[in-house]
Amino acid sequence: MKIRTIMMVLVGFVLFSLPAGVPVLAEELVIIANDSVVVDRLGRGTISDIYLGNKTRWDNGAAIRVVMLKRGGAHETFVRDIVGVTPAQLKKLWKKAIFTGTGTPPKVLQTEADLVAFVAGTRGAVGYVNASTPHGEVKVISIR
Repeated sequence: MKIRTIMMVLVGFVLFSLPAGVPVLAEELVIIANDSVVVDRLGRGTISDIYLGNKTRWDNGAAIRVVMLKRGGAHETFVRDIVGVTPAQLKKLWKKAIFTGTGTPPKVLQTEADLVAFVAGTRGAVGYVNASTPHGEVKVISIR
């Protein structure tokens, strides 16, 4: 019991001692966008709104083309830590939006390489990949 309390205090200290704006997740993931996207930084709330279908246009009015991975560690981390839901909850939300006709579902791709290629070639596209995945042909969006 004592060890558990000490561990919880240490985890809390680490999380609350990070400087503002430092992502807890995220040196392992990067948000990528097509070069046509006019923003360089997005807050977690805005990224979540994009992936939940609540924000469908960039600030300049251009359509946002949402892209995500079908499964895998990057997908699970992104959905859980940035979007704030489980992969199953996100899938259910999009199924409901499709059924009711209230949203356009994200493009879902199998591999990170496919996701990078799609984002590079699609105006307004935004996605996420592991930082170690080659992504030189797209714009990296910082998380604030």
